[in-house]
Parts: sequence; structure tokens; C-alpha cells
Amino acid sequence: MNECVDILNIVECGQIVKRSPGAIRNLVMRRAIPYRKRSGRLYFVRKEILAWIMEAPGLNLEEIEKSIAP
Repeated sequence: MNECVDILNIVECGQIVKRSPGAIRNLVMRRAIPYRKRSGRLYFVRKEILAWIMEAPGLNLEEIEKSIAP
């Protein structure tokens, strides 16, 4: 069973995370973001990046919606 995986380059990852490619490289150097490296090139799996964002501390979308509901 082949599962299609959405692979991102550093620029695409930066667009999702709203950071520059340099900032993404810094996150990689600190091992703070999930990544893959092959032949010296960095790759990111969209599903892992979105999960990483959702795991960040702070309010999530559901908590925000509850706080503004009448």
C-alpha cells in the first residue's frame, strides 16, 4: 500500500510556518522542527509540520472559539 506523502522544501515549509528559510534552518539546527535530510538537502513532511504547529503551547482553535461563544 503506497501512501502519497506531501513533501515540502524549505521555502514551502517557511510559507506554512510564516518564517524565512533562514529561520527554518535555525529551527533545524536546534532540532526544534521535524525534518528529513537527504544528499545535503532538507525536506519536510506537511503532515508532520502541521502536527508540530498544533503541539505548540498556547490556545488552540477550539479554545478560542469557546472563549468568544455567547
